[in-house]
Amino acid sequence: MITEGLDYFGISYTLAVVEKLSLFIHELERWNRRVNLTGIRPVEWIVHELLYDAFFLYSLVKGSSSVLDMGSGSGVLAIPLAILDETMEVVSVDSTLKKIQFQRHIRRNLGLENVRLIHGRIESLEPLHVDALLAKGFGPTRLILQKGARHLKGEGTAYLLKGRSEKEGQYPGFTLERKMEYRLPNNPKEYQLFVYKKVS
Repeated sequence: MITEGLDYFGISYTLAVVEKLSLFIHELERWNRRVNLTGIRPVEWIVHELLYDAFFLYSLVKGSSSVLDMGSGSGVLAIPLAILDETMEVVSVDSTLKKIQFQRHIRRNLGLENVRLIHGRIESLEPLHVDALLAKGFGPTRLILQKGARHLKGEGTAYLLKGRSEKEGQYPGFTLERKMEYRLPNNPKEYQLFVYKKVS
């Protein structure tokens, strides 16, 4: 399943990368049985609904030197990105301690030195100065951009994963650079991606 998603999005990989992604997914499923991180879900669901979203985003942000996963939860975006590109600095922020503790467990077991994990509220942090901001399930677009703007470098980019019914809008300090509908492999659901460029 993992290689199917990587191939679908045209992402090159090694056996070591696949093994790390597999360990992450199986550890997430194992932790879910005793600590509610994403709800009790089978491995197949985690791959199809969560991991494939990370692959989709990676196909867009690869080449970025630094990314911020805002409200990262159990790291379903941050951890795969860090595995796929060890030269990318990935900053993962979440206000729920148990979810950051899980990510610490994964970072330690996989030796992911390019992941910076922060337990806290995004609006309380000093500016993180990243190239790209990622958000999935954080809240309304306006709220994401308001709280995330100061963490982006000048002309940085925000990539927002949204449901089918969400409407794009115009927001101070940003311009809508791209809107696209997408589907994930073996999944009939339709999703949207909004890409906002920070403007001076």
